[in-house]
Amino acid sequence: MPLSSFPDSPLARAADQMLCAASPPTLVAHCHRTYRFGSAFLEGQRRAFDAEALFIASALHDLALTEAYDDPQTPFELHGARLAEQELHSRGARPDLVGLVRDAIALHMEITTADDPRPEVAAVHLGAAADVMGLRLDQLPPGLLTDVLELHPRQGFAAFVTDAVRRQAAAKPDSRIALLIRHAGFLDLIAAAPFED
Repeated sequence: MPLSSFPDSPLARAADQMLCAASPPTLVAHCHRTYRFGSAFLEGQRRAFDAEALFIASALHDLALTEAYDDPQTPFELHGARLAEQELHSRGARPDLVGLVRDAIALHMEITTADDPRPEVAAVHLGAAADVMGLRLDQLPPGLLTDVLELHPRQGFAAFVTDAVRRQAAAKPDSRIALLIRHAGFLDLIAAAPFED
């Protein structure tokens, strides 16, 4: 099935440029897949959503996993939310868009975010979980997974994200990611995802 193009607003382009400037190709592709999967889940549920907000949040949700933007103390999802908020404010984004993107990034590691009433917030969580752990892939339209992986190949993403979250957990032992590793088998879930990297 043909994939739609990404939102082409100035803010969406700026977010993608910020992502690409700081991130290795495997992380760029993950963020793009997060948007593809998240939007597909919402379309399958016939839920209206702000594609620009979803794309920006997807593009920036793991920005603080990069060397350029890592913070030695703040959990990556919270620091990334703050970075996105500051960047959008500096570009004159409307307050509701800023808040939506900030919350989608800040909450994407929370299990309950899948049920957030704001479609864009839920979709970043759902899209990322599909790509990292293979969750809900059976809910995607036939052929979409193959098309997305061809357009945005994984390029060793499982190894990259495993190393990244291990480093985050070691540096920030009280963070959400550290708790998920210790108590929810997060690394095992990554390893069990049905992808060939």
